[in-house]
Amino acid sequence: MRGSIKPYVVFYGADLHPKGIHNVALKTNFELMAQAEAAHQAVPAFNIDNLESALAVAQVMQETGSPVIVQTIPRTLRYGGTATYPALMRSLMADSATDYAIHLDHGSSLELAAACIRAGFTSVMFDGSLLPFAENIEKTRAVTAMARPLGISVEGELGTIGGKEEGDTDLESSYTKAEEAAEFVRKTDVTSLAIGVGTAHGVYKGTPHIRVDRIREIHAATDVQLVLHGASGLSDDILRSCIEAGICKINFATELRQAYTRGIRQALAADPNVFDPKLYMPAAIEEIKKVVRAKIEVCRGIRL
Repeated sequence: MRGSIKPYVVFYGADLHPKGIHNVALKTNFELMAQAEAAHQAVPAFNIDNLESALAVAQVMQETGSPVIVQTIPRTLRYGGTATYPALMRSLMADSATDYAIHLDHGSSLELAAACIRAGFTSVMFDGSLLPFAENIEKTRAVTAMARPLGISVEGELGTIGGKEEGDTDLESSYTKAEEAAEFVRKTDVTSLAIGVGTAHGVYKGTPHIRVDRIREIHAATDVQLVLHGASGLSDDILRSCIEAGICKINFATELRQAYTRGIRQALAADPNVFDPKLYMPAAIEEIKKVVRAKIEVCRGIRL
């Protein structure tokens, strides 16, 4: 098993003092990814935006018993509130024994990471991929120095994932170098690393060229769990190749949002007079669930 991290505790309130674990099934990314890596699988990580996407992911976890990572980006936290999403998932999963983690995706500051830990997130990411290499190391290390003593796992990013995530600017993909990844991991003490291998956030423009060979190089050069961002739209065969090469966490966001919107449009088209969200939102939930099930199957190499 790559790396190590002590058992976590979940923190609530106005400061970083332990006040108990809310769900016994609530884990860190590190724990779930270690289990997946040992089984030559990956953990799917699903971005949630609202009650319906949270319901969809929670229902699939309860129906299948498959561990997943539930995550949110800063834009989502600004939309609904930092404490809302972990509280929502803890409530939905309160009676379930299925393991899961609550993760901050593309975190932008030490302060946001601390706020998320206080709110009950079990893992956080600091994305310094657009910073100079030395500054990325410095700021990521500040997050690990705060989070890891609390038992919270930390994801960093090196290399650029293309497309759009938090901003409105289209980013060009840049490939992570194995030697820089090794130095980055050594100096930051991250438990996982998102790498640039040709993927992009959002909708792909043309056919993506994914450097599976680069994943193998980084996997061989580092002692850390590897993460693939921008997986929505990639073929199942490519995803399987990435897992075989060393990826043990795969992020999915765009396909869930597309499914949500597709379900609403279908329901409204079927009944133009419907106005009660409780009548048309279940269609969105069912469409998201189809995507979640399919991605679990690919990541775990099983048929549900």
